[in-house]
Amino acid sequence: MKGSRAIILLVFMAVILSGCITGSDQRRTKAEGTAVGAAAGGLAGYLIGDGRGALIGAAAGAGLGYLVGREVAKRKAEYATQEEFLEAEAARTAEYNETMREYNDRSRQELAALEEEVESLRQAYEEGAEEKDTLLARQAEVQKRIQENEELEEELKSELAIQTAIIEEERQSLPEDDPRIAALEKEVQELQANIAALGEGSAQLASIDERLSI
Repeated sequence: MKGSRAIILLVFMAVILSGCITGSDQRRTKAEGTAVGAAAGGLAGYLIGDGRGALIGAAAGAGLGYLVGREVAKRKAEYATQEEFLEAEAARTAEYNETMREYNDRSRQELAALEEEVESLRQAYEEGAEEKDTLLARQAEVQKRIQENEELEEELKSELAIQTAIIEEERQSLPEDDPRIAALEKEVQELQANIAALGEGSAQLASIDERLSI
């Protein structure tokens, strides 16, 4: 897990620090990986880790999901036991979830404020009290945030693909009620929910973008 926190923070900062939207201004894994490969872009290398992450991000984006399986094998090789490996991956995914909970909570607050702002801007423009350029500038900011959300969603789906492959592989040799698999599955389910919440935010942003169109 060494370095995992840094990876999470890089992902979080890449979106959060780019600017707020409110405010005026090697076993079965290759074959399995093919089935669960997910699109990845931009910062996927940071999400997956080290130089090999960039390779997986690019290849998964091209549909070569078998590289996800290779990443699983490499991660597993870093641990002496299956138990340590699963515990580490559950902890890794928990960190993604902690970060995304914070990000999504903040986004909900920002979007609520932005909805009000856009309504006021739109009304002021229709009454002749606001310039067209003001709406267009705000729309450009919203569109930038949509793009950032979409990139982050793709990156999280890449990590989700890796964790899904881990579960599918490790489940083959462990009892159905193994607590480590159960812990990882719980975190993966939460990651799926966080990705869905991120997508909902993107959909809301798209609606706001449409209302800013003139």
